[in-house]
Amino acid sequence: MRTEILKEIGLTESETKVYLALLELGDSTRGEIVNKSGISGSKVYEILEKLQGKGLVSIYMQNNIKHFKPTNPKQILGYLEDKKQQISRTEAEVKSILPNLLSLYGSSKEEQEVELISGLKGLELIFKEQIEAMHKGDTCYVIGGTKGVDEEIVQAFFEKVHIWRREKGIKTKMLFNLSQKESTEQLYSSKKYPDTTTRYIQHTSPVAINVYKNKTIIIIFGRKMSAISIKSADVAKSFIEYFNLLWTSSKS
Repeated sequence: MRTEILKEIGLTESETKVYLALLELGDSTRGEIVNKSGISGSKVYEILEKLQGKGLVSIYMQNNIKHFKPTNPKQILGYLEDKKQQISRTEAEVKSILPNLLSLYGSSKEEQEVELISGLKGLELIFKEQIEAMHKGDTCYVIGGTKGVDEEIVQAFFEKVHIWRREKGIKTKMLFNLSQKESTEQLYSSKKYPDTTTRYIQHTSPVAINVYKNKTIIIIFGRKMSAISIKSADVAKSFIEYFNLLWTSSKS
């Protein structure tokens, strides 16, 4: 039996041990549960009360001695339903205060102009912010790096980002090394991405650059991908000017 699932739904390791011991024992006293579960007597009462609060244990007195018995395991579904309702309530509460949180975030963003991101999960959040910030018809400028781009995981990641751009109608202008032409045209064909224009230049770089609006994302390829996100209209303008200089000398 996969007892880990009990931890995944919110039971601690000690609660799991006590609950499983009680299921095997049935109606029991504290000493029997201590012996079966291996949990010290000083902690068992507290754990049993927590399990009672979750609807998994009932407690009653008999001859001035506390007795414990498990409720029907189907009650776990009821416990999960309670958790789902609590999450829904919490979600509604978060949504109600989100405008204020965003206002506070917006007022402090200028102080956080440079951010270091590590790993694909962090990069995914950055690119989701990019998609959210851009509108249909906006242009994203990309200078592709020459290292790491052949890795399947990295390719799949950037193809997913490109699909997000396509779905929102964001235009993309991309520059890649001539050596990457064949693989790039397979990934980003004009039929698949009509709003994407790709050209090629002779350049090598361990980084890729994404520029849009007033943001510049410099992606560094290595054993673990990382990125530097720069919020600055001047920096973004400078990179776009650099991009346009390369674009004029590029080949289609």
